[in-house]
Amino acid sequence: MNINSCTGWKAIHDFMPPKPARLRVSGQCTFPTPGFKVTLKKKQPQGINPNILILEKTVQPPTGIEPQVVTTIPVNYEENTDQHYSEVSILPDNTTIPVEEIH
Repeated sequence: MNINSCTGWKAIHDFMPPKPARLRVSGQCTFPTPGFKVTLKKKQPQGINPNILILEKTVQPPTGIEPQVVTTIPVNYEENTDQHYSEVSILPDNTTIPVEEIH
């Protein structure tokens, strides 16, 4: 278990009815204390390859005093899109994960 790191990333693009198609990216981040917040948002502008979705990960530490208890939290991103992405790249981690399509 690595502290201040994120693992278990998955990207699933669901094209099954009903529409719209939905892309979901999920993972887990582990921190030394509770109270951290992690968000993923679409990078603007995107990169030169339209088949790779680039997401920016932002970590907000807790503001108060927290107990020293290692805590793992879920991280999620969701977008309705018909764009067929082959990969999702998460910055600043430079993590790239393949997109699994469901039809």
